[in-house]
Amino acid sequence: MNDEILLVQNESGKFEKYEPYAEIVCNTEAEFEKINEAMRQYQGWIDINDRLPDPEEYVLVSFENFTLPDIGRYEAESDGSGAFYPGDEDASYVSFGVFVNAWMPLPKVYRREETES
Repeated sequence: MNDEILLVQNESGKFEKYEPYAEIVCNTEAEFEKINEAMRQYQGWIDINDRLPDPEEYVLVSFENFTLPDIGRYEAESDGSGAFYPGDEDASYVSFGVFVNAWMPLPKVYRREETES
């Protein structure tokens, strides 16, 4: 058992015991791997100023001036610049007047789990 206590500094400058939002307990390595994969897949929205997706990878994109997300891709140019494009379109989102502000990886495609009989 780990007897260490983690302290965090609050806004007033005082230190207090860190209480995690949730604790995940795994009974098997298989459970751990399943949870670890789920957490890896869901990273939430990633600001384009923090990181860009891999070029040509389809991702979910969010816009600063439009309320619905879309599936698009990022294309990088040889000079280091780049742009986001809707689906397989040749025209960028900017050419349609919408501006990508964040993105997230797409989830894996749903596959019904086969049960052993």
